[in-house]
Amino acid sequence: MASTETKQEERGGAGFSPDLERGPDVMDARQSIGSRISGIGSAISSDDSDILGDPDQQPDAGDEWGPQHACYPHLNPHVPLDSPEYINTRIIRVRRDWLLEGDLAPTFSNLYPEILEPAGLSEQEFRRVIQKLNSELVPIFSPYNWRNILDGILGLATGWLWEDFGFTGVKARLQKLENWIEQWNKEMEKTVGSEDGTIPPKIVPLKKTGYMTLDIQIPDPEIAPAPPTPGASRGTDGAIQVEPVEPPQQPPAVTVL
Repeated sequence: MASTETKQEERGGAGFSPDLERGPDVMDARQSIGSRISGIGSAISSDDSDILGDPDQQPDAGDEWGPQHACYPHLNPHVPLDSPEYINTRIIRVRRDWLLEGDLAPTFSNLYPEILEPAGLSEQEFRRVIQKLNSELVPIFSPYNWRNILDGILGLATGWLWEDFGFTGVKARLQKLENWIEQWNKEMEKTVGSEDGTIPPKIVPLKKTGYMTLDIQIPDPEIAPAPPTPGASRGTDGAIQVEPVEPPQQPPAVTVL
């Protein structure tokens, strides 16, 4: 018995409890943090380390010119890579506005990218399109719509054959909205595309983007991406040599309603 108690006391002194299911006692937080910091070593104090991030970088970089900017011309992923449209067109992506309906229905932001104006899509027409899409998508996807509740009950009663046969109101209304988008593209092609062979703006069907973004196809504005940092190289003597870089073009502004 004495030897057993001595062993238990030694385990307790080592940070363990006699209760095996309890496990080891929690180490002192200060010692744990100190050990982790000491394990990192000189990486924190190094001048060229990125472990703490860039202190000069702003916390919110959403307004910087790049793929997250509202006016950034993305490559066109909706056409074949060897097609002329892939070279001559770009995509302007309108983000979803989660403040309107949350995740109950897809709604898009009404922030007007001014890069659409040279492409032939005015601010007034852009806001009319956004208003049309949002007003149609909210009742289509809302789970509190009486037609959606009825379709759910009929689908459950028929073993979901009601949905397989396409009798639900969601599919019919979404097809109607896609037909409106197609008609809008034809009208823009008649008005804008008839002028000196200009490529008219075109709304990509929402099914292709999964209702996550509103993609608008426009002619390539030929805006070069801005380099993140000036070109720098290290010389033979170890000194950093910065090469002069031309100032990047300023991105178009975004109009807020």
